[in-house]
Amino acid sequence: MSLSNSKRLLCAFAFISMTTSLSPVNVLADENEALDAIDTFDKAMLSIFRRGQDALTAQTRPVMVIARDVTVMTEDGERSYPRDAPDYLIFKSTSHVLLGIIGAVTPWPETEAEIERWKEEFGTIAQAIDTLLISIGNLNLSDDAIARQRQMLEAARAFARDAVHRGTLTRKDVSKAINDMRPIWAANMRDAARVELAALHKAVSDARAAVSKEDWDKMYVVHHGGSNVTGVNVVELYLERVMPQKVAAGQVMFAENAHGNKAMADYVGYERMQRHVGAWAFGDPARMEVDLLGYEAGAILDAMIPSSPPDD
Repeated sequence: MSLSNSKRLLCAFAFISMTTSLSPVNVLADENEALDAIDTFDKAMLSIFRRGQDALTAQTRPVMVIARDVTVMTEDGERSYPRDAPDYLIFKSTSHVLLGIIGAVTPWPETEAEIERWKEEFGTIAQAIDTLLISIGNLNLSDDAIARQRQMLEAARAFARDAVHRGTLTRKDVSKAINDMRPIWAANMRDAARVELAALHKAVSDARAAVSKEDWDKMYVVHHGGSNVTGVNVVELYLERVMPQKVAAGQVMFAENAHGNKAMADYVGYERMQRHVGAWAFGDPARMEVDLLGYEAGAILDAMIPSSPPDD
């Protein structure tokens, strides 16, 4: 074989080797390996971060947890102070007849199957009211309060039965029934708020009286609720009134959708850790209350999605 032919073969072999090494299969394998490395790195960093968060949580004692009861958690254990308010549950529960009616017509019945559904559920509402009315007079409420519950429940039962008997239902019918009952369940909500606040105030006052001033000054207070009540929350309004200094100092926290004393106490450690991140990384303890991408998103969205001119 001539020297020139040998060179040609070597060049061809080198070209084939190069294209093989850069094949889509090999590139994809390399990329997957890199992504696995990214995932491993991320888990390692978060593991260290959570260790610090757990340590911060363990140091956050004493902490006052406001849930079903008021519980003070210290390094030595827990002590609970009951929030007994049976009247609150009565007023709230009877008023839930409104929720039953709204649930029965949601989504608004259009098909034959949906029409049969609301009739069946209205029948269930009427039957449940029958059962409750048998014993409602035995509740430990004033005569006026019991009469008010009867009036509301009987109105709801009459509405449900009449609708089922007619076999037809309009949105106007439902609105009228709700409007007719509104004064009564609104009065129930006022009474429920009054007894709930009285029970909460007693439990918090008893808990506060049982701890030293030193413990009280460093105590965090955490309460919870659903995301739909973050705007105006009964407990939050109460805490703003009785411990404004703690609210201003960031020692009062809302643990959204956390349940159980441990989960709520853990939330305090989580929140404190987020403040550490904000302070270290941005010089602002409150920075993590804003999505890390939030400040950048506006300009990016402006470029991604041009706005239309106003109609006027």
